[in-house]
Amino acid sequence: MYYIKMIVLMIFLSVFVSNANAELKEIDIICDVWPPYQIIENNHVSGFSTKVIETVFQRMKVKIRSIKAYPWKRAIIMIEKGEADALFSANFTKDRTEFAFYPAEHIVNSPWVMWVREEDELKFESLDDLLGRRIGLVRGYSYTPELWSFVKKHKNYQEVTNDEQNFKKLDAGRVDFISAELGNGLYLVKKTGVNTIIPLKDNPIKSDGLYIIFNKNNVSRTFVDTFSAELKKLKQEPLYKSLYEEYFDL
Repeated sequence: MYYIKMIVLMIFLSVFVSNANAELKEIDIICDVWPPYQIIENNHVSGFSTKVIETVFQRMKVKIRSIKAYPWKRAIIMIEKGEADALFSANFTKDRTEFAFYPAEHIVNSPWVMWVREEDELKFESLDDLLGRRIGLVRGYSYTPELWSFVKKHKNYQEVTNDEQNFKKLDAGRVDFISAELGNGLYLVKKTGVNTIIPLKDNPIKSDGLYIIFNKNNVSRTFVDTFSAELKKLKQEPLYKSLYEEYFDL
């Protein structure tokens, strides 16, 4: 009888904690600076992804205590340790599911392509086209396992801390290829005025969703599912299209 009571008590406590977590009313969020998804404007984080998640949390009646930007690799470590409740905009990787919940719905679909200087007349149809070339990558980005395996095997890559540094290195001829998400890359080309840098859009290295991910110890699966459902509704509304058109000129 004692063991039965203990089992009942444990089930009750589990349900209580889960329900309490599902009713989360305040949340701390982190990201990196990655325009046009995350932009620093007047010392505040703005941008397309930011406005989307702010709208969803507002509809859920969840207060965002803070949105703070960090270098991507540091942000990943912080969300893994539970030093923040959520992180955006993240691609899906299996290893992150060990410490984070992914919603079923992504914020936006995101193609990743190779970029070159137009004058170099380089092509990218397969990874073999990168042989003997210098590849610029951002430290901590997932890209694809195949790309990372290839460049590590051939030792022909250089790492930087953000995409803007990579575009500057490519413009200066210090690397031959860089890999960047299409929307972010077009924004940076426009911002820096380096119109001689072009995306090789015909053969993206991947097309992946950008997600907000939640630390498993801080946020319940139920809460994440509720967020996902609200995000799905928003994406079917004119407001979502309006936000997209505000930041993208693709």
